[in-house]
Formats: sequence, structure tokens, C-alpha cells
Amino acid sequence: KATVSVLNCGTSYRHISEEMEAVRTAAAVATLVFSAFAVPLVLTYDDNYKAVFGELVEEKWLGLSLGLIAVVVGQVGVCWYHAQRFKRSKAEKEASEIQHGRTPDYEYWEGVLTHVSQPEGILLLGGYLVATWMMDLMRDEYYSLEGGIEWGLVAVQLCLQDFLQAGMHGVEHMFTSLYKESHKPHHRFLAPRMFDAFNGSMADTLLMIIIPLFIVQLLVPANCWSYMAFGSSYAAWLTLIHSEWHHPWDPAFRALGLGTPGDHHVHHAVFVKNYGHLFTWWDRVAGTYGHPDAFLNKDSPRNKKAA
Repeated sequence: KATVSVLNCGTSYRHISEEMEAVRTAAAVATLVFSAFAVPLVLTYDDNYKAVFGELVEEKWLGLSLGLIAVVVGQVGVCWYHAQRFKRSKAEKEASEIQHGRTPDYEYWEGVLTHVSQPEGILLLGGYLVATWMMDLMRDEYYSLEGGIEWGLVAVQLCLQDFLQAGMHGVEHMFTSLYKESHKPHHRFLAPRMFDAFNGSMADTLLMIIIPLFIVQLLVPANCWSYMAFGSSYAAWLTLIHSEWHHPWDPAFRALGLGTPGDHHVHHAVFVKNYGHLFTWWDRVAGTYGHPDAFLNKDSPRNKKAA
């Protein structure tokens, strides 16, 4: 009886631990999703922005400032989410590794510092956003604070951005001299960690992110809040697909053709597959899609050769 009692206690403890982990994961994911849209959601609810900013809503710099803050809040959410996953046991982290045995070992705060100190992310992207906004290079709709988030247009922005980015990505890989000067620095990470997302080169950021961003705003007539939601969610998603660990939503995303860390790790591992970032649709149509199970699991030809 004593043995049975001990076994039952052990089973109950495991169940409680699993349930607590599930709750922590759900809370982390919920916080992550909310942070990506927090600024436009909170400020457009019941037109809160009018009460908060009053006459300042007429100032052109307000929309720009709120947009930059939205991206920062989204990135804070991403880092907080990753911190919760960083606290897991060694066994739990190893079980969720995307490239088994190749995951880099590092200190969390070193990773955060590396992430936020990349000139491509702060100087180049930030400079682009400030310059295009203050020099009136955006469509008139983008300066409007009227209305709420236009979710359909946000989806169009994400799709078009990724389509153009995938095209630029393919062009960079197509020409050796261009690849060496632009994209090759990012490919030194054969098994990237989440904080390597914006670690590359100025030329790479210009070609793959800034030029598509400029084209997107020319073609999609979204308002300021939609631009914020697009920018923040895009930056968050682009960061998350570089994660060294699988996300809880990955199976659902892959079934829908949405980009996951596994899909992007395939590109870092073999270079000639998966040029899309947020969506795998373009690669599936072009015949360049590579499923993670075929290239990254322990029994794949690549891993058997490495072993």
C-alpha cells in the first residue's frame, strides 16, 4: 500500500507539473500575441487615443512615434516569451530543439543585448521609418488616425511583404557576388537562435526588408493603426521564425502554410530551400519548399552524413 501511495503521489505531481507548464505556456503565448498588437488595440478601443493625446493627434510625429513604440512593445513581448521558454529544464529544451545537437549554448541576456544592438534593426530600419514618414513619402492614408485596425489590409500587407521579400531573397542567392556582399553574413548561422534574426548586413536589410516595405506602402492603402499592427507583427514573426526551439503553434501553422522556425532552419541548413519567411506558399508553388522532417530530423540524409 505504501508503494502504491508513493507511486500515486509521483503520478499526481507529474500531472500537476504538466498542467502548470501548460498554463505557463498558454500565458506566454497570450502575452506574446497581445504585445504584437497592444498599442493600436488599446489606443483605438473607444477612441482612447483622442482622450490621451487631445490636440496632439493633429501632429504628424505622433503617428510615427506610436508606430515605433508599437514595434518596441512587440519585441519586448517576443523577448519575454523567449525568456519563459529559456527557464524550462534542460530536458524540455532539448526535446523541443529544431536542430538536435546543434542548438547554440548562450546566456539569455547576452542574446537580448545582441538582438537590440544590431545596426540593421535600429539604425537602418528606424532611419527608414523616420525618413519616409517625416518626408511625406508615404501614402496619405498612412497618416490617418481615423478608424481602427483594418485587419484585412494588415493580412494583405503581410502577404505582399513576404512575397516581395522571398523574391529578393531568391535574387540574392542567385548571384554569387551579390550574395557574398549582402546575405552571406546572415548565413553564418547554420543553426540560428532567435536573437540572430536581424544579425546580417546593411545590404541584406535594404534589399530584403526596406525595399519591399516601401513597395507595400505604395500599393496598400492602410491607415496608421493598420501600419502599426503590420509592422509590429511582422517584426515579431520574423524574429520568432529564427527560434532554436519549436513553438506550440507550429503544427497548425505548417498545416496552413504559415512560416515556422523549422521551415526557416531548413533554409539556414541547406540554403536552396524555403526562401519565404512568413508563408511557405511561394516555395510550394515554385517547388523550393523543404519540409523540416526531410532535412532536420535525426534520420534525414543531411544529419546522417553529418554524423
